[in-house]
Amino acid sequence: MAYSKEKKNRTKAQNNSACASLIQTAVLCLFVSSIGCNEKSKPSSTTQTTISSSSLKPKEELNKGSLKGQVFWSGPNPIIEGFNGPISPLSEHASKPRLAWANPNAPKINSSNKGIEHAVIFLDIPETNDLNKVSFAPIEVETNHFKMQINQDGTSSPVGFVLLGDGVDFVNKQDFFYSIRARGDAFFSIPLSNKNKPVHRVFTKPGLVTLTTGTGQFWMRSHLFVLTHSYAARCDKDGSFEIANLPPGKHDFKIWIPNWQVSEKEIDAETWEITRMEFAPPITKKFSASILPDTATTDQKILFSLSDIQAQK
Repeated sequence: MAYSKEKKNRTKAQNNSACASLIQTAVLCLFVSSIGCNEKSKPSSTTQTTISSSSLKPKEELNKGSLKGQVFWSGPNPIIEGFNGPISPLSEHASKPRLAWANPNAPKINSSNKGIEHAVIFLDIPETNDLNKVSFAPIEVETNHFKMQINQDGTSSPVGFVLLGDGVDFVNKQDFFYSIRARGDAFFSIPLSNKNKPVHRVFTKPGLVTLTTGTGQFWMRSHLFVLTHSYAARCDKDGSFEIANLPPGKHDFKIWIPNWQVSEKEIDAETWEITRMEFAPPITKKFSASILPDTATTDQKILFSLSDIQAQK
């Protein structure tokens, strides 16, 4: 009984102590609250952050510039004759009607402003330290209706761009056997015997690759630029071009158009029809431009004329 009474007294003392602590805490809270109510509320200051347009760009585009310009033909348009021949120099086709074929390297000159469509401009360096190398749009080299064209980025053209190490699809869309022949900085042949069945080829050496046929269609010709960087452009219908995301600094550029002058012909020994045709070296020009960060350099105007062609003879 003594133990129970002592325990009861101890519990009562602990409860009284807890109640006293709660009362003290409540009084302190009321005191602090009354002080806060007597003070005037002050408006909070808000710091506004302005986001510049350049900060919205992807990281790889920051502090980079672009180059814009146009390529024109100066003087009277060249008179370029085409060719006549059967669809193939082989004996089974040689006796069939001869057709007219356009010169594949004739420049496409705009009738309004004399801009040169499909002229090529690229950064003239063999290697770059730029780690942000971006592949060009996928390429399809198409043979159809006895013509060859390069389909890339929604455009059909006789020229296209490939980043070193990337591949190209070759596809025949005609019920006719073709063999694609690559020369220049690549050396291979691809038979296209199955209609609409692409054949993929990877390019492992930089440079210019000229595509023709190994089946006698000498007027069918295209060009692939295999580059170690993505700083290249092809002129549109009015001869204008733009190369974006260039690193700041002074850079050298090269402009390229093919030469339409025939330098060599191969003749079939039985039919005496042309089986292969070679052309004079392409016409090129160089220029330098200073690229500023987040700025477009737009004063580049390049002229080609007959004198440039005659200089290649």
